[in-house]
Amino acid sequence: MIVRLFCVAAVLSALAGCAQYENRRGVEVAWDAAAVADFRRGETTRQEVMSRLGPPSQLIALEDETVLYYLLEQSRGDGLVLILYNRMQIDTRYDRAVFFFDDDDRLVDFATHVTPRT
Repeated sequence: MIVRLFCVAAVLSALAGCAQYENRRGVEVAWDAAAVADFRRGETTRQEVMSRLGPPSQLIALEDETVLYYLLEQSRGDGLVLILYNRMQIDTRYDRAVFFFDDDDRLVDFATHVTPRT
């Protein structure tokens, strides 16, 4: 009886475990405050932005504007995987920058966000 109980406990222990999760999608963050400090609305061209920041995650064509969208998504987490109970805790951070250009490829407006690293 004790041997059988020990075997069941060993099998259950083998089926349980911890899990770690890490995911990274998008482009490297190059749009910190220093990198975009000299961008001027109405003056900076789309080519200048792309030369400084690299290719965007997305190029969006609107009616009268073009949008360069830069995104970096990073997720990290850990979890506990058991037979009857599973738990995952995932922390996802989004860094992004959006640049709007008129028909002449001049910067109309932009916004950036970089999550502080802890």
